[in-house]
Amino acid sequence: MSKAVPWDEAEVRGPKLAYTITPENCGRMIRRAKRLLIVVGGNILDEEYTKAGTLHILERIVKKTNATLAISAGVFKAFHRFEDAKYAVNVESLVDRLKDGNWMGFDGKGGYDFILFVGSLYPFQSMMLATLKHFAPNIRTLTIERYYHPNAEFSLENLSFERWRDGLEALVKALEA
Repeated sequence: MSKAVPWDEAEVRGPKLAYTITPENCGRMIRRAKRLLIVVGGNILDEEYTKAGTLHILERIVKKTNATLAISAGVFKAFHRFEDAKYAVNVESLVDRLKDGNWMGFDGKGGYDFILFVGSLYPFQSMMLATLKHFAPNIRTLTIERYYHPNAEFSLENLSFERWRDGLEALVKALEA
């Protein structure tokens, strides 16, 4: 069990907490995923994410893993250079579909075993992760946000901006190794 403190201290999370993980281990875990889905929230174009180069990081992850991108509809246009599978989604509806064990994914080739979250408002993403934690326990969840998310299965600890930006780069290097 993690000893990290949630960024939102009022977060009611239950007895199961996310394991804190290093960015390098995130890269290794992502590499082992059979069916990776990356859920990109509507805040991905905010200044903090832009300065950290998250779009470029996501592009490298997608190229290396052939992941499916589920992008919040409001920021879908920013992903025009991504040639791989990408879908504009309502994130709440997507999480509802992920709970359904019979859903065969966007491409009809089967459900997803690993979901990576990035770019959403903290409380919103926390609710989506809590839903999956309780109602889809067979799906592994990871968040690569700057703040610890106790409702994910794996999360980075609370990091300064510089450590987070450097960690994202280390994640991709571990993935590409």
